[in-house]
Order: sequence, then structure tokens, then C-alpha cells
Amino acid sequence: MEDANSSIYALKTSVGQERNVARLLARKAKMPGVGILSILVPESLKGYILVESEAKIDLRNPNLKVQHLRGVVEGKGGITFDEAKRFLKPEPIISSIQKGSIVELISGPFKGERAKVVRIDESREEVVLELIEAAVPIPVTVKADQIRIIQKEAD
Repeated sequence: MEDANSSIYALKTSVGQERNVARLLARKAKMPGVGILSILVPESLKGYILVESEAKIDLRNPNLKVQHLRGVVEGKGGITFDEAKRFLKPEPIISSIQKGSIVELISGPFKGERAKVVRIDESREEVVLELIEAAVPIPVTVKADQIRIIQKEAD
């Protein structure tokens, strides 16, 4: 992971192009003088990638000219490994959902509908919902990443 002579830098990218920038940088990392050791594309950090490098990232270096790469987040020579570590194993979305919570579906055939969480299957990362505005309560099973919590259940 982190070498004594390396630093971790946050690089700004165009939103939605994080993986493309990472792939292009990975190809260029093999060139001499680039100094990139590893690249991380955190799912929860839109518009940014994290790069571990032996040398300070300088986008004026022609080897680092990559489409959709917008800049380097300035700081005291990068971010610490402890700061970057939370992106290595993010908390699953399912852990923040509670039975009885009111949610909105953000994708799928019921997109935009509000529903109440009836059951949670953490092993499959699925939730069973009951649509609020339906005339007859219909259980709908969706992946946890297809919903957005509107109101958590009050104990």
C-alpha cells in the first residue's frame, strides 16, 4: 500500500468519467517518470479518483495529459492513507436502511414512487417495499441501491 516515499492525491475528473481517466492513467503509469503506483476509483466520490504516487502529481507533465482529467486537489502533499482507507471498504447502503422507513425508488419501473420498507435481506442487499400510493398493498423487492431514504423510522 503506502510506501514511505509515496503520497496519495485526489484528482478531479469529469463526473461519470472516473473509470475512463483511471484506465488512461494506468496505461501511462508504465512510462518512466510518471511515478504512479496505484489508482483507486471510489464509488461514493463522484468526480474524483485517488492516485498513489512516488512524485508530486504535476499535470503539466505531458505524460499525465489525459482527457477528462481536470486537476489536482491542492493540499500539503496529498492526503493520508487513513483518509483514503474509508474508500477501500465503504459501508454498504443496506446498513443504513431500517424497517418502516419511507423511501423513494430512484430507478426501475416504479421510479419516483414512495414506499415503506417492510423487510430487509442484508445477505442479498435487497429490500421488500410496500408502495404507499397503490390501491392494494403490493410487495415489491428491489436492490438497496435503487432506493433513497426520505424518512427514517422513529423508534
